[in-house]
Amino acid sequence: DGTVASHPVEGQSQEEATEQRLEEELGISPDQYDDLRVTDKFEYKRYYPNEGVEWEVCAVLKVTLDDTSLDPDDDEIGGMLWADYEHLHEHPELYRQLRLCPWFEI
Repeated sequence: DGTVASHPVEGQSQEEATEQRLEEELGISPDQYDDLRVTDKFEYKRYYPNEGVEWEVCAVLKVTLDDTSLDPDDDEIGGMLWADYEHLHEHPELYRQLRLCPWFEI
């Protein structure tokens, strides 16, 4: 749920930042995909007791992988799960044990 969390630097587009993180985190190069685009944005705010608040605007991007070969960086990725979107959307209770981050459900 937190894969390819990108924070564009000044002058960098969201797509460029995502392209960079795809390669850094998952070893996915641009020749493995097409149709990288922003599909949505939402504001997320979560209070953490004794720690403060996380408040940001999150972009949702879509990419179509033509080649699903991955080479994840072990320092970035703690585990992976391929889930069919429709199944995940229709049966979120089956994924509760994964402790997905709070904004994933948004």
